[in-house]
Amino acid sequence: MTLSHLVIAFAVILVAALAWQNAGFRDRALGCARQHCERMQVQLLDETIALVRISIGRDQRGNFGLRRQYEFEFTVTGENRYRGQLRLFSRRIESIELQPHQV
Repeated sequence: MTLSHLVIAFAVILVAALAWQNAGFRDRALGCARQHCERMQVQLLDETIALVRISIGRDQRGNFGLRRQYEFEFTVTGENRYRGQLRLFSRRIESIELQPHQV
């Protein structure tokens, strides 16, 4: 086994570990979106949430971490779809916003 094989193996393992970690964050974001929709008395559509952006940032205390932004869709009456947005910093929820909708 050469050094290049070790580098390739390490890269594959690193990518797999990051994918596994991101799946955990996605599940957390989906659960938070589901709870928020229940509190707001709207229905989360398709039980899905999509990662749209990852960036490096700082929290209020100045700590570095990854900020993930997710989008999802919800409905009030079942006729119209509206967008929602959820931001996580590390594992904490920074914000959840729902597009203006009719009640």
